[in-house]
Order: sequence, then structure tokens, then C-alpha cells
Amino acid sequence: MTNRNTSVTIQDDAWLINGAPTYRGREYQGHKIEGLLLNSRMANALFNDTNELTRVLWKYPDTDAWDPDRNTSEFISTLPEYRSRG
Repeated sequence: MTNRNTSVTIQDDAWLINGAPTYRGREYQGHKIEGLLLNSRMANALFNDTNELTRVLWKYPDTDAWDPDRNTSEFISTLPEYRSRG
């Protein structure tokens, strides 16, 4: 098995991977994107909120309850759509 040693850090307001800012020197529609971590919200689909005070914020309207397994399953089912859009 390959030993991997990727380093992810934050310097000021920029994300760095192995010491280099993400999207170095790049812009999108005239806006600097260097140092941003795009699409990072997808990682939230894989976590469970075990805090009883905040998990109510994520409840589903059809069940009135938070379900981390459902959340992950629904996220995984949309991955082909994300991929199709590049």
C-alpha cells in the first residue's frame, strides 16, 4: 500500500494543500478563487450531528426528525448529477 502524506492547512484566509494555495493564480468570472476550498459543503453530508440542541435544525419536513443515514444516502444518490455537471 502506498503511504500518502497530504497536508491541508489554512494560512490567513487561504486553504493550502501540501503548502500551496488551492487554484493558484486562477479566477472565475473575474473573482479570485486562489486559496478557496470549492464544494467543501459536500463533506457535511457524511457527518452526523449528535448535539441534541442543533440536530433539530436539520430535521426532514416529512418525518420531523434528523436521519444521518438518509442524509448520506440522498447525498450519494446525487453524486452522478454532480459529476454530469463537471
